[in-house]
Formats: sequence, structure tokens, C-alpha cells
Amino acid sequence: MSDPLSSRTQAEYSKMLRGIFGEYLKDNMRTSVPGHVLSFDPATQMAEVQIGLMLEDRLGSQQPRRPIIHVPVQFWGAAGGTLECRVASNTEGVLFFSQECIDSWVDQGGVAVKSEPRRFSINDAYFIPGIRSIPGAITSFANDGIRLRSNDGSRYVWLKDDASIGLSNGAGSITIGADGVVNINGVTITPAGLVHTANDVQAGLISLKLHKTSQVQPGNGVSGVPIP
Repeated sequence: MSDPLSSRTQAEYSKMLRGIFGEYLKDNMRTSVPGHVLSFDPATQMAEVQIGLMLEDRLGSQQPRRPIIHVPVQFWGAAGGTLECRVASNTEGVLFFSQECIDSWVDQGGVAVKSEPRRFSINDAYFIPGIRSIPGAITSFANDGIRLRSNDGSRYVWLKDDASIGLSNGAGSITIGADGVVNINGVTITPAGLVHTANDVQAGLISLKLHKTSQVQPGNGVSGVPIP
């Protein structure tokens, strides 16, 4: 005859195990979490990073986590080059946690011997800038092609979806249209080599609108070269 309490005992045992492993994973298993930079060393590209979510204890009280130091920061690049971008305090991004200790690899590179047996530790984090909160969202986001730009959007190199290209340094701009027409601060140059501008054109001291001609004589002769 089966024990009438066995099924209930098994269910309670399973529930207890789930609770134990759940608590263990919550305290010891880390994957990724948002955060922001507190300080950054350009020489080593290491940062001190603050996790962006509070730590909650078993009593329900919450407090900020301690900052993580000596965190490698990702910059896009490979053997052919690297895209540098200034990292400042409060730069938002995401922290990933290594499944093994990275201390010796950070210091030596290559294939390093593990200095500690720890796994998924808060001390073994990488920081990837660019993941943003709503308050940190990019202003004036164009959602058109590819644009490398300053934060305020005044300086950019822009490959647009319509096959045109735009450049700006904040003081002037250049647009190359899909039809090959170039516009530089309002001056248009067509593929045929014609220049259209409402302003004057000047070569050295010679103004196209205001220049005078030398060696002028009555009749059908040809005048001399323009003079300022």
C-alpha cells in the first residue's frame, strides 16, 4: 500500500529544492545588467562602472550596488582600425559578466592562466557603451541610413538611405546628391561642371561680378585679361 503522504512530501521537497537553487542562482549567477561609467582611464581603456539597478536583500530593502573597478570597455574595431569615442562620466551601457575569472587575461592578453576559480563573478565584467535608458536617448535621431555624429548632431558624416551623402562640421555643410549634384554651403556644382550660386565667385583677387578688363579699346578687338 502506497504512502498517502508521499506525493505531498515529494511536492514539498521539490518546492524546497527550487527555492534553494533559485536563491543560489540569484546570488551567484550573473549574465548582463545595465550600468553607467563613473570614471574612465583612456590609457588602459578601463572604467569604474556603477550597476544601474538596486540590490534587494531578503527583507525587501534596496540599496545601490558597490561600483565595479578595472572593467574593460568595448570599442568597435579589428585589425584594420578602431572607432574611438570619448567616454565620459554617466556614459550608459550594458555590463556582461564572464563565466570565468578574467583578471590574468586583462593584464596579459593572449591565453592566460586563471588567477581565481570564481565563475560569473561581479568582478569579471565587460562594459559595452551605447545601450541607453529613455532619459539618455539620442537627441534628434534621424533613423535614416548611417550617421557618424557628435552628440548634439551638429557635426556628422551621413550616408542616407536615398544614396546621398552629407557632411557637416557645425559651421558649414556639404551634400552629395544621388544624382551627383554637390552643394557646398548653398553653392551648387552639377556633374557637368557648372557652378550655380547667388553669390559671387572669386579667383585670387579677381571677382566674377565686379572685375574690370585691361587694355580696352573701341572696336571689335578682344580685351586683355581681367584685373581686380
